[in-house]
Amino acid sequence: MSVSAHEGRPRVLPLPRRGIRVNALYRRSAPWLLCLPALLLITPFLAACLYMLRFSVSADTGAIDGFSLQAYVELAQPYFLRSVWLTLKLAATSTMIVLVLAIPLAIMIVTTRSASWRRVLTVVVLLPMILNLLIQSYGWILLLGPAGAINTALTQLGIIERPLILLFNEKGVLLGLVQTSLPLAVFPLMSAMRVVSQEYLEAASGLGASQWRSFADITLPLLKPGLISAGSIVFAFNASAFAVPLLLGGRRVRMLGLAIRDMISPLFNWSGAAAGGMVLILIITLVLVFSTWLVSRSSVRGVS
Repeated sequence: MSVSAHEGRPRVLPLPRRGIRVNALYRRSAPWLLCLPALLLITPFLAACLYMLRFSVSADTGAIDGFSLQAYVELAQPYFLRSVWLTLKLAATSTMIVLVLAIPLAIMIVTTRSASWRRVLTVVVLLPMILNLLIQSYGWILLLGPAGAINTALTQLGIIERPLILLFNEKGVLLGLVQTSLPLAVFPLMSAMRVVSQEYLEAASGLGASQWRSFADITLPLLKPGLISAGSIVFAFNASAFAVPLLLGGRRVRMLGLAIRDMISPLFNWSGAAAGGMVLILIITLVLVFSTWLVSRSSVRGVS
């Protein structure tokens, strides 16, 4: 709308209809234009998923030929179902542990007044994402092995007589999953912590609330969207883990990544591996959709 002065009084002149249509079209297309680079980047991944889906319903185990659901039927065997259950259990357990550890770390980094110490803490948390997963896993092997640093120290102190079995079991894999995925939860929680106003905490303290009560009634509810987002990221990362279960769990902790790998080699069951991959993608997608629904629901409640 434009304004023109006539006889001392402003007069509103309507814009041409063509200009209105262009503005409306721009408003509708602007979000898609902003998302276009990201959509282009994930296009190869989506194409790979479609190719995997087609391979999973192939009648031939080694090539795409015909249509059959036999690969999905074979996944109902106890071997694969145990892998699914173990993956869900370890991913969920590690996610809860990571969130418990990430909350105080995020609060400490955000509330640190010294910029230098804040940078140091950020680098320390970020370090696992910089190092290769193989290097981190071999570091855990040096620590948790029968002749590793932990067993050697406990033996020399006389606390234990025999080395503890800390590797090639679920405990070792759980430690590796927690350590490698911790930064993925800390940084989303740091972003969520920055929107928590210090005035709320000061008001609660002025009304006589303790620090734990302020944390439970104010900080934690405000962190709920960040917790859900961080938890979904960590769960997806750990559910699809391969290097950590392989090196720290050996052949005894068969998560879905290892089960799919065994179908490829030595079984060369490509259609079965594709079907297993689709099941893993479906599980992660359902978790992400559910977490997105929880975040939107909590945001609506916060607005209301």
